[in-house]
Amino acid sequence: MPVKYIKRMAAVGLVAVSASVSATPLNDYNLILSGDLNVSGSSGHIEGKAFIGGNVLNASVFAQHIGKSSTETTVKVVGNFTSNSNMHVEAGYLAYQGTFSGPTNICNGNGMGSSGCEKKVTDGSLTAEKNTLLAELTSESNYFKSLTTSSNFTITGDSNNKTFKYTGAATDLAVFNISAADLANASNWGVDFGSAVNVLINVSGTSFDSGNAHVNGFQNSANNVLWNFADATSIKFGDSWYGSVLALNATINTNANLNGAIAAKSYVGNGEIHDYHWSYVPPQPPNSVPEPSTLLLSLFGLGLILVGRLRRQP
Repeated sequence: MPVKYIKRMAAVGLVAVSASVSATPLNDYNLILSGDLNVSGSSGHIEGKAFIGGNVLNASVFAQHIGKSSTETTVKVVGNFTSNSNMHVEAGYLAYQGTFSGPTNICNGNGMGSSGCEKKVTDGSLTAEKNTLLAELTSESNYFKSLTTSSNFTITGDSNNKTFKYTGAATDLAVFNISAADLANASNWGVDFGSAVNVLINVSGTSFDSGNAHVNGFQNSANNVLWNFADATSIKFGDSWYGSVLALNATINTNANLNGAIAAKSYVGNGEIHDYHWSYVPPQPPNSVPEPSTLLLSLFGLGLILVGRLRRQP
């Protein structure tokens, strides 16, 4: 079947076609929000790239760990960007679709000075990118949520110190599912990957307050852990958190540092987002393209049905 006919059928809804995913947005961006960024105080640093789907109401330093000579757009804002004297972009450019207000020395941190790094975007491309990012992340979150706990994955330790321990044979991803209440019901958590390279922890529940729970045992694993809060609408971290956080429906409120890539609805509080990333991509994207042989057989079968119906007509 020629490609043009497959594309034409896709356009009318007969064939679902989507591009394969080679990298997750959490490997590119340090922070992705569908809504607003409003971090108070002077320690609201975002060390990597940021995509803000709403407005930037308050923050401090952007792109802190990106090379000063970078010419890429390191901060993208779909809405309005409101600057203050403590805010600056240390590398690359700031792009915004709404309005820009505040001091004009936002770029002093990267040496651009009065030449400016602000770029007004009028073609709607940031809105388009927002939709693409959210679609990809929603697909990933739903896929991860559907995974069951890996065999030979247990919790060890006592009521104060617990460890997610994996003893299975997987070498790519180990999965654990836990409720928000159980996660908050321990003083300190650690993790033992075993043979796995990455660990996914699905946290169920509409809200999570870490309270006195710490994840200090994850300090050396921040690049290889993802906390998937698929159903959460409210998350509060009371202490430094290690590992990336995927919580697309949640407002994250923290007064501590987050060590991982963050994707959420909005972000408030006072804490730094350190430049760690999650790079694991599901081996089979949820909306993947059917195998060519399967697609052709389906089209062939549809053709036979249509021919049969035509023959039966008087």
